[in-house]
Amino acid sequence: MTGRANHIDTTAAEAYERFMVPSLFGPWVPDVVELAALQVGEHVLDVACGTGIATRLAAERVTASGRVVGLDIDAGMVEVARLRSTQAATPIEWRCGDALDMPFEDGVFDAVLCLQGLQFFPDKTAGLGEILRVLKPAGRFAASLWRSIEHCKGHHVLVQVLERHGVDAAAARRPFSLGEADELRNLAGSAGFRQVSVRAVMKLVRFGSPQEFVENLAAGAPSTRHALAKLSEHERLGVIEEVSAGLQPYMDNEGIGLPYASHLLLAHP
Repeated sequence: MTGRANHIDTTAAEAYERFMVPSLFGPWVPDVVELAALQVGEHVLDVACGTGIATRLAAERVTASGRVVGLDIDAGMVEVARLRSTQAATPIEWRCGDALDMPFEDGVFDAVLCLQGLQFFPDKTAGLGEILRVLKPAGRFAASLWRSIEHCKGHHVLVQVLERHGVDAAAARRPFSLGEADELRNLAGSAGFRQVSVRAVMKLVRFGSPQEFVENLAAGAPSTRHALAKLSEHERLGVIEEVSAGLQPYMDNEGIGLPYASHLLLAHP
């Protein structure tokens, strides 16, 4: 471990990378990177980069002749991202910073990515304005945002079960709070983007079992972990049993395949 890592707590970020990224976030990364149409030599920013799965793929696309920066407000996420990219062929700059006040000059990036991050910005219009500010005039912004929770079956069932148990599941609903296409178009337009397109993509998110799904969220999902932490062990077992019943139609010989839908947004200055 580096000296930097000695005083940065990476426990939550490591759990996020292990339990959430491969199954829940990873499947949409190639879609967003393809949507951005990255070219060799371009300068790319990944906002709310988390542990850097999209940042690393972007670096592969632009190669060492380009520039790639990952920015996240969580120091633990940035440190895990940094540690996972030490062997990358294309150097990546990792920054800990606020998406609403980014430490970059105007008009320096050909493309900005944001995967499942915009819905967490405290001021979404201001955040989009910052993204627009750092883009070159011919740049593009590519993002993914979950559709409303009804289109993301695992969380939909889990939240319903938690609320039946009297648990405040508002935090677990938050990732799906910006799930309407018209709202996204209007939001991007109000921030100053002139060309905005939004389309929905559904994929199957796979887990070994309903129990694995719940336990992975409990370990690695920041917005769901707190709701699940309110349960006693007995209550948790009851939740797992009810979630298992609710997700039974999605069981197969390989475990469980849950339909999740995300919007892909592409916007130009």
